[in-house]
Amino acid sequence: MIPFGLSKEQFQARYRRCLERASEHLINELRKLFSIGVPDSVKDAEVQIFLGEDGLDTPAAWIYFRGENNKVDHIDPSIFPGRSMELSVGLENMEAFDERYFSDEEISGITLVANATKHWFAECWWKAGGWSYAVPAKVWIHDGFGDGKAIELSENR
Repeated sequence: MIPFGLSKEQFQARYRRCLERASEHLINELRKLFSIGVPDSVKDAEVQIFLGEDGLDTPAAWIYFRGENNKVDHIDPSIFPGRSMELSVGLENMEAFDERYFSDEEISGITLVANATKHWFAECWWKAGGWSYAVPAKVWIHDGFGDGKAIELSENR
């Protein structure tokens, strides 16, 4: 547990270091994703990062593929419109931070965590070669934590 007492800048730097320890894992996972063919019926993809109801959970990421005729199929391993899949981000063993960082108005931990995680994910996506992904893709934080803005992950529009 990271004890309470870090300044806003120290908290932000410490959290970012925790994320960066998982970068290699996430980049490798994204490369595996990019090796799966994307059919023309998929029009775009969206990554949502989940931080839990209060922002205290370890970040988890899901990717959603959309198109005109979405289907639900939990057995088909291919990518198709309507497919959603959890992405292994490699943060399962991330150090926990004292809950007071998330309730302290001066530090605003949830905002810092949300924005740092979103930017870290985007950087890993690009390092894995995702800027040229087959369909337009973006990432944002579920529940509107952070600045509430999405980051475009691919040049495909």
